[in-house]
Amino acid sequence: MKLHSRSPLHVALTSALFALSLVSTPCFAPAAHAADARSLIADSGMSPEQLRAKLRDAGQSDAAIDALLQSSGAPRRAAAAPATAPAAAETPQRPDTARVQRPAFDANGDEPFGFEMFHWSPATFEPLSYGPVDADYPLGPGDELALTLWGDSQLALTLTVNREGFLTLPDVGQVGVAGLTLEEAKARVRSALSRVYSGLRPTGQRSTTFVSLSMGKLRTIQVFLLGQVVRPGAYSISSVSRVLNALYAAGGPSRDGSLRDVRILRGGQIVAHVDLYDVILGGAATQMARLQNGDVVYVPTADRRVRLTGAARRTGIYELREGEQLRDLLRIAGGVLPEAELQRAQIDRVTPVAQRDSLRGQGRVAVDVPLGRVLTDPSADVALFDADSLTLFALPDRRSNTVHITGRGITRPGTYEYRPGMRMADLIALAGGPTPDAYLERALVTRTMPDSTRLSLRVSPERALAGEAFDNVALQVMDDVSIRSRWDLKDRQEVTIHGMVRSPGTFELLEGMTLSDLIMKAGGLAEDALASRAELARVAEWPRLADTISVPLERDLTKCAEASALVLQPHDAVFIRRDPNFVEPEYVTIEGEVRFPGTYALTRRDERVAQLVQRAGGLTDLAYARGVTFRRLGGGKLAIDLPQAMRNERSLANITLTSGDTLRVPRFTPTVQIEGAVQSPVTALYQPGAGVGFYVTQASGFRQDADRRGVVVISPSGRVRKGGRPEPGSRIIVPARVQEEQKDHLKDFATLMSILASAATTVYLVGQSAK
Repeated sequence: MKLHSRSPLHVALTSALFALSLVSTPCFAPAAHAADARSLIADSGMSPEQLRAKLRDAGQSDAAIDALLQSSGAPRRAAAAPATAPAAAETPQRPDTARVQRPAFDANGDEPFGFEMFHWSPATFEPLSYGPVDADYPLGPGDELALTLWGDSQLALTLTVNREGFLTLPDVGQVGVAGLTLEEAKARVRSALSRVYSGLRPTGQRSTTFVSLSMGKLRTIQVFLLGQVVRPGAYSISSVSRVLNALYAAGGPSRDGSLRDVRILRGGQIVAHVDLYDVILGGAATQMARLQNGDVVYVPTADRRVRLTGAARRTGIYELREGEQLRDLLRIAGGVLPEAELQRAQIDRVTPVAQRDSLRGQGRVAVDVPLGRVLTDPSADVALFDADSLTLFALPDRRSNTVHITGRGITRPGTYEYRPGMRMADLIALAGGPTPDAYLERALVTRTMPDSTRLSLRVSPERALAGEAFDNVALQVMDDVSIRSRWDLKDRQEVTIHGMVRSPGTFELLEGMTLSDLIMKAGGLAEDALASRAELARVAEWPRLADTISVPLERDLTKCAEASALVLQPHDAVFIRRDPNFVEPEYVTIEGEVRFPGTYALTRRDERVAQLVQRAGGLTDLAYARGVTFRRLGGGKLAIDLPQAMRNERSLANITLTSGDTLRVPRFTPTVQIEGAVQSPVTALYQPGAGVGFYVTQASGFRQDADRRGVVVISPSGRVRKGGRPEPGSRIIVPARVQEEQKDHLKDFATLMSILASAATTVYLVGQSAK
């Protein structure tokens, strides 16, 4: 199938291929009109689906597109493919909040200044799809306008600028608005409507009909992002977009892309150069030219990048344009920090290729720069080359006009300005003077000599403050004076109190502290303290270790004359003993079948079980005394014979009670429980005088694996015994016998004989081979 050179289908295909040529080649010549469809498709390099999307955008029907692709040998459209699926090459996917993944720009993972602006591509950065627009915005095909008439006549319309650049007005016809601003279009529309609506009168005359024209939905334009960008290709963006909008859509420049020379090409000619540093540093985003349909945004390779480190306000990697030198770099970086060393800076330089022949063996060199002169004299500016690394040094931390005074013996220790003629007394006065506990008999002055050696001077601050010239030494720069507290040079004396006080421990021995003062400092006597006396241990002379003193006390310490008069000495230790007659109440509990169950306080230390039962009103008619259980706090369950304890208070069964004991008297239960290796574990009625065999029979007898010799009877009180006659409430436990391994002696004998036969055969064969 040959296409006529002027057929609409040929024009559409040629237009589509021309758009693609803007992406793939730097030249913008359209395909020849005489080329047929097959050659056009082959030259385009597009897939059938991409070509289908191009032709559909050009307004061709699916039937015509299928006919064209079939004639060219391309496969027909897949039935499952959506009719409006965009070409993958035209609409790169960009998540609204996805972080742009970029490779590291150098071994340190650093990237050039300005690239952080493109790390994120939020949808909120995209220009609005609806008005308002700038005053200079030119209308074009696809723009939507809202027309409103009110007054004598009323009309509300939404109009779209057609492909030819006209608005179609009812009863008026077409009005050309392409290329006009909104105000110019409003004047032209008003003029056209005034021929139909008499109420619209010329300016200066009173009108009775009024007109308004405002922007609706903005048209989209197609631009092409080429060169060093993350995702090159064709993009549909808003007609108010500028270069930054297009770069955001494409993910920004790639690792080698330039931010200083972004070019806008229109009709094959460069119409603008955009320096993104002007946007970043000066906020000149609105000064950039607005893009038009078919524009190409081209990002070339960065020509020269240098690294700035050290005492600069904004360190990093910077791109320099042609002609920019060291002063320009510092201007872009915000200047130098106040602590920058102005004597010199240093450039670490990779020798340019053109200079290596003359500098053999010097592929990398260091260049010192007089930074102060460069900053003040433009003629001293220094040229920078690609990959240069400029380091600005900082001033050393060492101060050259200070003296230092330290120690807890001075009121305001710190660093002070050295003044010519300054002496020790002057520095002490500047530092607020000595503290009350300062040790003024001696201080140390550490002096640093010009060769960095250090020496120590011993002076007396007391005599220096008195004006004695020998100790009031003249200070020098970098002198360090140390005045200590008296307590830095000796330990503070301590005393200790132990025993029945609320806060026993070690306390500082204060001047004039008495025994009663120490007891008060320890919180006073505890409730169980022996308030009649205290024992004081005091360091004795050799060979005795300590002397002890017994001091009378009263609980009201204000009435203790001797304790208030006894002044403590260093290392004294005070002991407050426990009152042996002080006993805290102890409680026991009785539960179950007694008349008054509950918790009882022990009246004597030797109170016993039988006495507790009597205090609880004795046993009820339903009580089962032989089934009593007794639990001791921390000791578990004990088996006691309560009837024996009640009959004889001196019997061992009548045990002495302690705090936390619990006695439980159960109700009479005329049953016996049979458990374990019996045929049918069961609870049977108690039969007086019956033995274990009777109850096992009630459980259908022993199992085959029952250990009949191991049967135990557990009485209600917890006593365990083998066999015997169970009491009411008892449990009979029949354990299972442990199965021993059955040894097959015959099999073991056969195995042994087999081993011996094998050994005999081996010996015989060895003997035969030796003959």
